[in-house]
Amino acid sequence: MHVTSLSLRDFRTYERLDLALEPGTTLFYGPNAAGKTTILEALFYLATTRSPRAGADRELVRWDAQGDIGTPPFARLLCEVKRSDGKVRLEVVVQRRADDEGQLTGASLKTVRIDRRAVRALDLVGNLRVVLFTPADLALVTGAPAERRRYLDVTLSQLNGRYVRTLSHYQKVVQQRNSLLRAWRERRRPLRGADDELAFWDRELTLSGAYVLHERLAAVAELNTLIGPIFCQVSAGDTPLIAAYQSTVAGLDGLPDERAIEAAFLANLARIRDDEIGRGQTLIGPHRDDLLLSMGSISVGTYGSRGQQRSATLALKLGEAELMRARAGDAPVLLLDDLLSELDAERRSHLLAALTQPGQQTLVTATGMEDFDAAFLAQAKKIRVENGRLYPS
Repeated sequence: MHVTSLSLRDFRTYERLDLALEPGTTLFYGPNAAGKTTILEALFYLATTRSPRAGADRELVRWDAQGDIGTPPFARLLCEVKRSDGKVRLEVVVQRRADDEGQLTGASLKTVRIDRRAVRALDLVGNLRVVLFTPADLALVTGAPAERRRYLDVTLSQLNGRYVRTLSHYQKVVQQRNSLLRAWRERRRPLRGADDELAFWDRELTLSGAYVLHERLAAVAELNTLIGPIFCQVSAGDTPLIAAYQSTVAGLDGLPDERAIEAAFLANLARIRDDEIGRGQTLIGPHRDDLLLSMGSISVGTYGSRGQQRSATLALKLGEAELMRARAGDAPVLLLDDLLSELDAERRSHLLAALTQPGQQTLVTATGMEDFDAAFLAQAKKIRVENGRLYPS
């Protein structure tokens, strides 16, 4: 698959951008804060309905954008994608909200369309599949478990519509269940009847949680066949990277089916019921799991060198791309944001080789062209970016 065009209106620093894109590799280069990363951010947003940088959607609307008469300012993102099964047009509008006196608030409204038809935001995910590399991705290896859970969720959500919908439902159930548990902890509700009240939420939690957990376990098993060789290649070593899913649901071995996971989940919830009420939160489930990364018996995040941690990050991201290619039969779009500046010459060479596979669209940003070899530059389309303006080289 590849993006054929991208159109932005009042998005971040761009008042207006109309960009035609080609298959293969495109290099956007120019000084920092010129608008290069914003192009990648827009495509990631159109693929996932989430920004890798913004804390709230309202931040995406250009700060001095002017709305129409009586209408608050808004950002509009539009792209056209050519896939193996045809073409699709994706559009998202993010509009600031105003109070009764016309003053802008901190809220925003998101409208999503596929081929000009209004849909839910969840329905957009998976129509365009992307893999984003950024210098901040080192947190995948060294950061908190939430970073690694997000990595799995972003990958699986783009591959499976049922996964993204079930994950959304699971997260809402956790919130509702936590609200009940806090009410009992703070004695705002009587404890008698707690088991009966939790029975419904326990069932909803385990049904959706078992599916999410099963899909994550299957994905990690598949990723392990991919990331080991990739890690050896980019690190120039012979010890593979190993990923192990660490579940908070005890009693799971191998890759159990969903019913076995549900049964184990329910049994665990019954065992820790008093502890959950005492703490006022749901203590087990996919929302508290982790992905352990090791070289042999050594934790990469804790004991790996900086170079090994970068190699592990690259292996995870390239493994993500290969998993998408294998499951969907179509390569995702790779978005590489100034990552080469963080790599030594050997890892840079291995990464560039991996990015130039047949049928792969890759969009790369950099401050200059000195980090790229002649072979890469010869086959890449080059666009200079300065102050939000694009100049093809």
